[in-house]
Amino acid sequence: MKFVILDGEPHSADYSEYRIEPNVVAVYYAEHESGFLAGLAAALQLKEGDFGFVGGMEIPAVQKFNWGFQQGVAFANENYGTKIVMKQENNLYQGSFDNISAGQQIAASMYDRGVDVIFAAAGGVGVGVINEAKNRASSGQDVWVIGVDVDQYPEGVLPSGKSIILTSAMKYLDRASYDMIVAELNGTFPAGEILTFTAANEGVGIPAENPNLDKAVTDEVSKVSAMMTSGELKVQASGDGLFK
Repeated sequence: MKFVILDGEPHSADYSEYRIEPNVVAVYYAEHESGFLAGLAAALQLKEGDFGFVGGMEIPAVQKFNWGFQQGVAFANENYGTKIVMKQENNLYQGSFDNISAGQQIAASMYDRGVDVIFAAAGGVGVGVINEAKNRASSGQDVWVIGVDVDQYPEGVLPSGKSIILTSAMKYLDRASYDMIVAELNGTFPAGEILTFTAANEGVGIPAENPNLDKAVTDEVSKVSAMMTSGELKVQASGDGLFK
């Protein structure tokens, strides 16, 4: 029996010991790079406005989404002349991944304060954010959500056929799973290894297609992603100088 663990590795109950066995592969993702590209895409598409972030539990994977997102927005402001504002009051962690109603309440408060786009990296809490955005969009309000982990475009579709998901900060879970199956079939399963999927090995990014993003935007994001792949652009996996 072989095991592929996405977003983690085997450890003791108190997290004091980590150990990879010969039949296990642990897979991590560069969430900060994915968040960066999503923040850049959203900033280039809207050009100006207020952005917010709603996280679930304040754990490294969620924090890195947030930190990368902020860097992506700042990069757009500095290099493309966009005018996106991110305020401390619109940057928070709810503390769980299952409180849908709390997510909806938080989103309502942010949208009431004039936030145009919320990046929700929060599981079920993010579902609440999406629900609030859909309710407001159905009433004619122009609000958006940035999805996480997978392409959440379908989850934001309204009866009109439009989706309130502007883009998504994706971890290509399908590619990693597929690659590990192929490796096992080919006798090259990377047993006992810890792998990290990044923009450089096409492990993270934004959806290849999204009706809410102009082609000029996706083309520009592709160029910046290539800069990350080549090492010309480095996204920091820390909150130094950013909202925590």
